[in-house]
Amino acid sequence: MIDTRFSTALQIVISVAVNEEANLRTTSQSLAQGLDTSASFVRKLLLPLNENGILATSQGGKGGIRLARPRDQILLSQIYAAVTGDKKIWATRHDIPHEGLVGENIGDLSEFLCDRAEQAVVDMLGSVTIEDSVAELRRLEAKKSAGHQHSANASLVRDRHPAE
Repeated sequence: MIDTRFSTALQIVISVAVNEEANLRTTSQSLAQGLDTSASFVRKLLLPLNENGILATSQGGKGGIRLARPRDQILLSQIYAAVTGDKKIWATRHDIPHEGLVGENIGDLSEFLCDRAEQAVVDMLGSVTIEDSVAELRRLEAKKSAGHQHSANASLVRDRHPAE
């Protein structure tokens, strides 16, 4: 089964950042709605994000969820580490017969590859902030809007000049 904790936590943190920018209150219920999941699942992910100083939560009628520090100081690698902990990208099988070239060495090879892949992921995520992510989402949205606008304009031109 594919682990979705990081992608879900990323969506949570970015949603909080965008809501803060718009002066909107964020709650576990509003996040759950946006994620199409339960508020209890959201709260499970909020715990490590809160413990690692990424998000801050407060109770009460005016309470909610906010960024614990500026979004240009929150790295995606910090979110990844907070929600995945020591879990590896993939598991190495150690319950196989240890016979021959493959059986004797596949576990070591798999662990070596996993460690390198994990480090590459962490390094890449360590170069991207929540600020960068919000900017990229805005760029993608503008590109989509421009594409839709271009399609609409092309359609209008075709409508005015029917094919002969």
